[in-house]
Amino acid sequence: MRNKKYLLIVLTVVLLATFSLPTLAFAQGNGDGGGETGEALSVLENTFKSLGVLAIKFMYTLSFIIVVVGGVKNGFAINMAQQIGVAGMASRHTWNFVMGIVMFVLFLATLPILNLVIDNVTHLVPKNINIFTPGW
Repeated sequence: MRNKKYLLIVLTVVLLATFSLPTLAFAQGNGDGGGETGEALSVLENTFKSLGVLAIKFMYTLSFIIVVVGGVKNGFAINMAQQIGVAGMASRHTWNFVMGIVMFVLFLATLPILNLVIDNVTHLVPKNINIFTPGW
């Protein structure tokens, strides 16, 4: 009975929030044909450019997290191998740690190139594409 009471309260709150005060939403750009040609397309171009830059920042963050986790794991493995006296295991994990850092540096070197490609490709989009709503 108690769960039904909470469910009823939650549904009531959701319905009140849905139907209480509808707000207006305004679109950016002039997609209705009343403004400058290509204005809506430039907004779309800037949106895709921002999404590309956001993806690059996400890749930076993800690669940093991977290197930190791998470094900590390899550090523990190297320490454990030295404690139990297995030299081959210690050298293998040391090599793995060094190669992880090298791959991280190489990955960081490719991301500015990707950013440059995104900047150059977005300027190739023509400004006179008709993306207005067809009047049929």
